Amino acid sequence: MKKKKWKPFLIASIAVLLIASIGIGIYAFLSDGDTANNRTTIGGVTTDIPEKFTPPDDIKPGDVITKDVKIRNTGKDDCYVRVRSLFSDSDMEKYCTVNYNSTDFTYNKNDGYYYYKKVLKKGETTPSLFTTVTISKNIPQDEIKKFDIIVYQESYQSYGFDSYQAAWDHYHRNQKN
Repeated sequence: MKKKKWKPFLIASIAVLLIASIGIGIYAFLSDGDTANNRTTIGGVTTDIPEKFTPPDDIKPGDVITKDVKIRNTGKDDCYVRVRSLFSDSDMEKYCTVNYNSTDFTYNKNDGYYYYKKVLKKGETTPSLFTTVTISKNIPQDEIKKFDIIVYQESYQSYGFDSYQAAWDHYHRNQKN
């Protein structure tokens, strides 16, 4: 009689051990992994605007004002740049002609920026965005006012992008709304 009681117990014990060993094997398979140490660094994109400009004492019709605007990469990494130039007085803007460089820069009317088409390497300076502002000869003397042209620029890393469009598209996609 004792032999019959041990058979079901032995079979149940073997079944439990078999199920447990299969479970441990599955757990070991699913939990296996490797460790990788990934190092990241912060990019070093820094730029400035080395501008040559001497404001005139008096503005007269037909004046050609020298204002040479460039962007310089002072950081440790290559980058793409874009520039916006704004008149402080919209009344004067309509009487001025700015000789924008459309060879090296392209204007985007949707956002108002001039995009430098090439990678700006570390230590390099772009060609001039513009060099002169010409006051119309037809401006009435009583409408002449002092004004500023405000130049604002932004830069974005070039690493990983093969064109300025790809870099700035990436920038826009990753901005928080």
